[in-house]
Amino acid sequence: MLIDGVTEEWFDQNSIQLYFGHMERYLQKLIQSDALASHKIAFLSGPRQVGKTSLSKQILGGGPGYFTWDDDEFKKLWIQNPKRIFENQGLVVLDEIHKDRSWKNRLKGLFDLYSEGTRILVTGSAHLDFYRKSGDSLQGRYFPYRLHPISLNERSFVPEPPSGKDWGGELDTRFHIEDLLSLGGFPEPFLGQNDQKARRWRRLHRERMIREDLRDLREVKDLEKVRVLSLLLEEKVSGTLSYQSLREDVGGSFESVKSWVDALEALFFCFRIKPWSKGVKRSLLKEPKVYLYDWAVIEEPGARFENLIASHLLKSCQAWSDAAMGDFELGYLRDKQKREVDFIITRNKKPWALVEAKTQDANPSPSLLYFTQILKPEFSIQVVQNPKKERRASLHSDVQVLDVRRFLSRLV
Repeated sequence: MLIDGVTEEWFDQNSIQLYFGHMERYLQKLIQSDALASHKIAFLSGPRQVGKTSLSKQILGGGPGYFTWDDDEFKKLWIQNPKRIFENQGLVVLDEIHKDRSWKNRLKGLFDLYSEGTRILVTGSAHLDFYRKSGDSLQGRYFPYRLHPISLNERSFVPEPPSGKDWGGELDTRFHIEDLLSLGGFPEPFLGQNDQKARRWRRLHRERMIREDLRDLREVKDLEKVRVLSLLLEEKVSGTLSYQSLREDVGGSFESVKSWVDALEALFFCFRIKPWSKGVKRSLLKEPKVYLYDWAVIEEPGARFENLIASHLLKSCQAWSDAAMGDFELGYLRDKQKREVDFIITRNKKPWALVEAKTQDANPSPSLLYFTQILKPEFSIQVVQNPKKERRASLHSDVQVLDVRRFLSRLV
């Protein structure tokens, strides 16, 4: 079963692709009404094959303004006479343009010349802010957006963050949690609904990311060590990240291993979240936790489930922030007494939601109860994959125990 209320037999492969080819992703309306309507450059970044090209072409609406760095004819035009690209174009999409070393200065000149009559959307399979430095010539000329894999209740807009003390509401999901857990949220393996083809896709996806995207991002002499590092990170998911331990396993210097992890994060292979320490006595201050954008590669069920929750939370925090609904950041809680809560979301630098992820245990975590009393967030939730019932914790009325579907249905 792929979509609630529709049997898999109803969808053959072509029908699935047709359905999602016309499906609006959650950022489409935001980009159109925000950056493009304000005559700003829209920077759209996200993992390789997450749907950036499809989204940009939907925004383009069938027009002729799509250009990609993979096209040699476009490369020549961009270098020799880029003004021709912007002549008589209402919207111009520049895909992977950051692979040109001079893209920022060239784009600045073109934007300043054509900003009144032309709208510009730039996409990239690496963090575009990785290429931006302080004092960048593009400052004030763009709005950034980050496209994530498909989520449980992906809609055609960015919903408002939950408000009030009750995270609940009607159970509203578009897809099945079992499909997302087993296949991940990248469109091709998710839509294909085939485990063997999904494994092949992941092998090729990793290979191309390291052999092609990493090469374009920075000079790395030993790509095989980076590949091994990417495999080791799968086993580190949900745990604190020790660069010294990785260095001993992979080889190379501490600085090299740290820079390789930085590069894998810039390429949207993994993301790190930091410990929150404000108002927490004897808290950890440095060690980040690591998660993957493609949680389906993770073998251990508990770590995979926690990663799925982390990915949905990061997607929501970034979408709410990109949509100017507040400054949302994702972290975790842990003190030196080893009390830990999986996630904390801060809103405008203040604790807003504590989230603990469990596959089975519906009894609220003592650590969740402890940190709820100290930080007093608006929401405190234990998310359970298979709860017998949803309820408020009997020992603390501010803690909710929620089915994962109900919890995720309120997110982006």
